[in-house]
Amino acid sequence: MVIKQIKKRDGRIAPFDKERIINALFKAFEASGEKDGDKSIALTETVIEKLIQKYRKTPKKIPAIEEIQDLVEETLIENGYAKVAKTYILYRQKRAEIRKEKQIVLDKEEIDDVDKLFDLNALRVLRSRYLKKDSNDRVIESPKELFLRVAIHAALTDIIYDEKVFKFKELKDVSFEGRKEDLIDMEKASFYEGKLKIGKYFLNRFHIQGLHRAYLRFRHLGMIKVSWEKLIGMLKKNKFSKYEETIDDFYNVMVKRRFLPNTPALANFGNYLGMGSACFALDVDDSIDSIMDTLKNAAIIFKSGGGLGYNFSKLRPKGDFIKTTGGTSSGPLSFMRLFDTMTEVVKQGGIRRGANMGIMNSSHPDIEDFITIKEGNKALRNFNISVLITPDFWEYYKADKPYPLVNPKTGKIVNTISSRYLFEKIVYQAWESAEPGVIFHDHLNKHNPFLKHLGPIVTTNPCGELPLYSSESCNLGSINLWSFIKHDNHEGKRFFDWQELENTVKIASRFLDNVIDINFFPLTSIEEMTMKTRKIGLGIMGVGDLLFDLEVQFDSQKGREMMEKIMEFINYHSKIESIEMAKHRGKFPYYEKSFYPEEKLPFSGFYDKNSWSLDWSKVVSGIKKYGIRNSVTTVIAPTGSISMIAGCSSGIEPVYSLIFQKNVAVGSFYYVDSVFESRMLREGLFDEDLIKDVVKDNGSLQNIPYIPPKLKKVFVTAHDISPEDHIRTLAAFQKWVDSSISKTNNFPANATAEYMKKSYMLAYELGCKDVTVFRDKSIKDQVLIGGAAKTTEKKSDKIKDHHLMRVKDEKAEGPAIYKDPAAVMNNDGASNNGELSAKGKITKCPNCSTDLSFKEGCASCPICGWGLCV
Repeated sequence: MVIKQIKKRDGRIAPFDKERIINALFKAFEASGEKDGDKSIALTETVIEKLIQKYRKTPKKIPAIEEIQDLVEETLIENGYAKVAKTYILYRQKRAEIRKEKQIVLDKEEIDDVDKLFDLNALRVLRSRYLKKDSNDRVIESPKELFLRVAIHAALTDIIYDEKVFKFKELKDVSFEGRKEDLIDMEKASFYEGKLKIGKYFLNRFHIQGLHRAYLRFRHLGMIKVSWEKLIGMLKKNKFSKYEETIDDFYNVMVKRRFLPNTPALANFGNYLGMGSACFALDVDDSIDSIMDTLKNAAIIFKSGGGLGYNFSKLRPKGDFIKTTGGTSSGPLSFMRLFDTMTEVVKQGGIRRGANMGIMNSSHPDIEDFITIKEGNKALRNFNISVLITPDFWEYYKADKPYPLVNPKTGKIVNTISSRYLFEKIVYQAWESAEPGVIFHDHLNKHNPFLKHLGPIVTTNPCGELPLYSSESCNLGSINLWSFIKHDNHEGKRFFDWQELENTVKIASRFLDNVIDINFFPLTSIEEMTMKTRKIGLGIMGVGDLLFDLEVQFDSQKGREMMEKIMEFINYHSKIESIEMAKHRGKFPYYEKSFYPEEKLPFSGFYDKNSWSLDWSKVVSGIKKYGIRNSVTTVIAPTGSISMIAGCSSGIEPVYSLIFQKNVAVGSFYYVDSVFESRMLREGLFDEDLIKDVVKDNGSLQNIPYIPPKLKKVFVTAHDISPEDHIRTLAAFQKWVDSSISKTNNFPANATAEYMKKSYMLAYELGCKDVTVFRDKSIKDQVLIGGAAKTTEKKSDKIKDHHLMRVKDEKAEGPAIYKDPAAVMNNDGASNNGELSAKGKITKCPNCSTDLSFKEGCASCPICGWGLCV
C-alpha cells in the first residue's frame, strides 16, 4: 500500500508529500536545539509505515493531516526525542492560533493555500493598503483574488499583440493628437463581466475597460486588424486561451514572492484606477501659466497614486525683475511651498501620500537658500530635495575658484560663491538634517541613451533612482533574491538557483513591458513620452537576507563581487528578453534617437570588458539585428511595503536590525530576522537572553561577548557597516544598473561633516549617480531605529518566571515573532520595555507604535509598512 493523498483541514484533498514531514521534523530538531536533524528521514519513514498499517484494511480512506501530525508526535516520543516532540506540539498549537489570527485579519472563515504563504505582517500590509474592502472596512477580496486580478490585467497586453489582432508596424514616434477616445463605460463593461475569459480566467469589468483603452490606443496608432466587436466575440469563444499560461506565470511569480510589481499596479490593476506606474517627472517653466499647469497635473498624478520629480532651476531667482508687472519674483522656493501644500491636501487615492523630488542646479542664484530650506526638517515635509551638481562645478572646485551663479532667465552671471564653501554647505546640511541629496549631472548622463538627441536629464523621481525626462513615467517591480536560495535540510547546504532567477527575470521583464501598453496614464503627454522611450524598472530586494543565508559578509570584497555578479545577470537577461520582445512587438519608437544603433549600452559595466561574466557581445548583436523593446530595463527602487509582503529585507540595503521590538497592551513582541534566528538555533545560541541583548544593543550582535567572531562578521546590520562600505555597495550595483539606485548610506551619530564629505567624494570617484545619506539622530524628533534603547521599568510591573512565546507560521517567509506577555503597558501608554526619546516622548510609527528604520531614503515601519520619504 502507498499513501497518495491527505485530507486538509478545510476538507480538500491534496497529494501526500513526505518531504513536508521531513522538513517539519528537521525544523523541530533545529528549534529545540537538538543535533540529530539528520534522523528526520528515518523518522518520517517510521511515520509512513504507521500510516500504512493503520489504513491497510481501509485503503480507500484518506488520512487527515491531523492524524499524520499525531503520529509524528508519537514517533518522536517513542524514539526518545521528548524535547523535540514538545517543540513540535507547541508549534502545532501556534499554527492553530496563527490560522485564527489570519482569519481575523482577512475577515475569512477559512484561510486558503495562498494565505498560508504570507506571514501575518504581510497580510496586515495587504489588508491596509491593497485588498478591496466594503464601506464597513471589511475585506471583500482575498490575497489570491488580488494577485489574480493583477496577473490578468497585466496579461491583457498579450491579446493586443496576438497575430489575429495586431498589425506589426515600426513606430518612429507616438502622437495621440486628434484621438477620439470613446472609452467603454463601466455599465457596458459590467455587462460583459463573467462572459469573457482567457482560458479558465474570467475578466472583470476593470479588465474589460483596460483592454478597451489599450485597443483604442493601438487602433489610433494603426496597429489593430479587427473591430472591437470582433475582439469581444473572440473572447466569448475563448480564442485567446493560450495566454492562460501568461496569467499563470505572472500569478505564480507573485504568490511565490519571487517578484512583485510596485504599489500602484497591486492596488489599481483589475480595479478602478487602472494605473500601474509609480514614478513621473514634470517640467516647470518660468511662467505663472506653466507653474499652475504643472501644479494641476501633479494633483492629477497624486490622485492616481504616483510620485513626482521636478527641477525648479528654470524659475528666475528671488527678487528678479518681472518686466510684465514691474514687480519682483518671489523665487522658486516660494513655488515649491505651493506644491508642498497641494500635496498635503491631495491624498493618493487612499494608497499612500504624495511624494515629490525638488531639484535645483548648483549654479542657480538661490542655491544657498535651497540647500537650507529643510533645515531641522521643518519645511517642505512632502519633498525630498537634491542639488544637481553640474559638470563645470568640479573644475572650479579642484582649482578652488569662485563658482558663477547664473540667472536662468537671462543666462547672465549674477553672482559668485566659493566652490569649496558651497559643497561644504551641502555636506553640512545633509549632516545636520539628512538633506539635500546630491545628484552628479555628469554621471547621470554619461550613459544616457538619449543625450545626443534629447539633451541631458536633469530630473529624477522622488527617491532619486529614476532619471526621467519631462512627462516620462516608469513602472517598477522587484525580484526577491532571497527566494532563489534552495535549502538542503538533510545536509545543511544552501545554494543559489540561477536558472530559476533567469526564468523570473524574463517573466518580470515581460510583465513590466505589458504594463506600459495596458496602463491608464493620467495625462496624454505622459502617455506619449512613456511609449516613445518605453522605460521599465526591474529591481531587486532581499539582498541582506540572501547574504545572511549564504554566510557571505555584506561589507566584504566577496560580498560586493556577488552583488556585481547577480546584478549583471539580471541586467543581461532583462536585455535578452527585451530583444526577444522587440522581434514580435517592435523596438521602442525613439530607438533611432538613442545610442543603441552605435552599439552602446546604458551602464558602466559594459565598458569594462575585463569584468564581464556574461557574453554582452550577444546582446549588442541582438540589438543590431532586432532592436530592443525598452530603452532601459533595470533600476533599484525602494521596496518598503512589497518587501514586507515578500517577507524579505529591503532593496539592496543590509538588514537594518536583527530584532525589532513592538510594545502593545498585551505585551512586547520581538520581530527576529528569520535567517539570524535559524542560524543561532543551529549554533545553540538562541534564547531569551540573546533576544534581549540584541535589542539592548540597538539590533546588533557586535558588542555581545559570547557570539563567535565568525558569526559577527556575517550578521552585520546597517549601522555596523562603515559609510565607505555603504558607498562601495552602491557603486557595485550601479556598475550594472541602467538607471540609478535608491539606497541610504548610513553614518553613526558621532560622524563628522568632514567624514561625510569624504564619502561624497568617494561616491563621485566610484561613478555613483546620486547619494542619499543619513546620520543617526540627525533629524529632529527622528523616529528611532532598530532594537530598543534604555528601558524604564517599574519594579512593581516585573513578572518573574515568564518565557517568550514563539509566534510564527512556518510556511510563510518573514520575521520570526516572539511574544513577551510580561511586558505590559503602563498607565502612561508606554510599556515597561518602552523606548523613550531625550524629551521623554516615545517616537514611534504613527500606525502601530513600532520603532521605525531609515533605509532606501525613507523612514519606514518594519512591522506595518507605514513609510514616509524624508
